Amino acid sequence: MRGNPQNFESTFLIANLLLFATTALHLSMEGRVPPAAADANDDPPLSLCLPPPPSSSSSETYIVQIPRDQIYRVPPPENAKIVESYRNPDHKQEKYCGGKRSLWILLTLVVLAAIVGTVIGVNHVFFSPKAPEFSITKVLLITTPPPQTSHKEHETFPTPTYEISLKADNPNGRMGVSYENGGETSLSFEHKKIAGGKYPSLYQEAKESDIVHLTLDSSDGTLPSQVEKNMEETKTKTPVALSLTINVPIKLKGMVSWSKDMKVICDFKVSTLASGTHLSSQNCETKV
Repeated sequence: MRGNPQNFESTFLIANLLLFATTALHLSMEGRVPPAAADANDDPPLSLCLPPPPSSSSSETYIVQIPRDQIYRVPPPENAKIVESYRNPDHKQEKYCGGKRSLWILLTLVVLAAIVGTVIGVNHVFFSPKAPEFSITKVLLITTPPPQTSHKEHETFPTPTYEISLKADNPNGRMGVSYENGGETSLSFEHKKIAGGKYPSLYQEAKESDIVHLTLDSSDGTLPSQVEKNMEETKTKTPVALSLTINVPIKLKGMVSWSKDMKVICDFKVSTLASGTHLSSQNCETKV
């Protein structure tokens, strides 16, 4: 008997649905079946025992144990500076620029000081200044007659004037010597000043010699007794010991100029202060 194909397919589908529903109901019933009696004699099931929760009290102390291989050392203080430098790169750059600028200024000053020192050192080695040298060539005493007067009670004495000639030598080979204004001279007898005058201003080239003429006027208008006795003697004359002192500012001129105060002391003896002057001894010392 041949049925309709559509009725056959419907019948097959319904049968499958019934089978699926029956299987699901069976599985659900198995999940609700109580355990068998034999299972009642078995060991009781294990239960998970948990420690009680920690108390909220702050007085309790907890010890945390960390494995030895996980204990880390405390970082050194230098690390904090390194981290701070990385945090502030602008400040570090500004500090670096300021230090670099200061270093350049310091190097510039050192170089300038070295140059100045080198120039002074070379000038001192090759142009070492030497003090001028002096020697007395002539000493002459001139007495000026006093003016004529009609009154004897106002009798006056001749005014003595000393004329001294010096030879000034500049021993420097590369430096000139300038004798500035304001130089003074004095003549002493037995440590007492008997005359004074000025030292003329002049300039000497390197290795140059000049004759300097000095005119010294008597301090009190009289002659020392021994000097006067020396002039009155005609045959044997006793030498007269005198001392000439010169104070004059000088300037040594070369690559570098020096301004100094010069003092010259000449101790000498003369056999006569007349026209035929004869120097028996002399010693001139220059201090700069």
